[in-house]
Amino acid sequence: MPENIHIENDHAQVTVSPDAGASLRSINVKKNNGFFELLSGGDDKHNPTKLPHGEGSFVMAPWVNRIRGGRLVTPNGIQNIPINDPPHAIHGLVRESEWQIKSVTDTSIQMSINLAKPWPFKGHIKYSIYLKGRSLVQTMQMFAADDEKRAFPGSLGWHPWFNRTLGSDLVEVKAEVSGQWELDETLTATGNLVDSNITKQLRKGIHLNPGDVDGCFLRASGGKVILTWPELELEMSGSDTITHFMLYSPKHALCVEPQTSTVDAAQLAESGIARTGHVLVDRKHPLTATTTWMWNE
Repeated sequence: MPENIHIENDHAQVTVSPDAGASLRSINVKKNNGFFELLSGGDDKHNPTKLPHGEGSFVMAPWVNRIRGGRLVTPNGIQNIPINDPPHAIHGLVRESEWQIKSVTDTSIQMSINLAKPWPFKGHIKYSIYLKGRSLVQTMQMFAADDEKRAFPGSLGWHPWFNRTLGSDLVEVKAEVSGQWELDETLTATGNLVDSNITKQLRKGIHLNPGDVDGCFLRASGGKVILTWPELELEMSGSDTITHFMLYSPKHALCVEPQTSTVDAAQLAESGIARTGHVLVDRKHPLTATTTWMWNE
């Protein structure tokens, strides 16, 4: 029987739905003898088998964001990936899948999933989530199967929908980013990396209104994103493999997405574009990414 898993420590309570794409449903942070829910929909009742659109936080794998036309560029030619958000393939294949629980403790959960068709390469992903003091640490690892002889492009990421407010004023976003990838009318990258006005504003700190941004930003070396509500501050950092942050400001939430590559990275890299975060996964070279979300006392 599917069920939600709850982990907690003295600083937070977190709800995970393994059967709904290993999604986070709630991050309830304790501060000043009260609790603050960080995720949209976090205070609702959670169906353990379905994450409603615009709520919680889901994982993106074996690719992040969009693949233009579903045409995946690989060392062995073009592989066609089913288009699930015309005209592109978007956000990977595991966000609605059932993940296998490997272990659970009071403060952690570990899960895994096999890569399966329509993904044309054999492999698996491991995902660990654990609370460490005032931090939530998430790590994904993508492996090629022992009998998969081909290298394949891969990327990993997280897509949280944060609450715009925690009860009072809007959240401010400050991001250590060095440029924004120009997107065309279909929201895929053109290959031009620009120091846009929104990039400059993010470096200083900005309140993002609905519709202000839907773009992918190159992370500065060791760069962080800091979300500041009047009630608390959340710092988002990551491993060196986290090369980009996607930012999206819909009406009801704020998305800050740590990810290992930009939009359609394999196709851009094939065209000779640098700094896309494009990597190949094979039996000797798995892809590992960690994102740490730490809040203040």
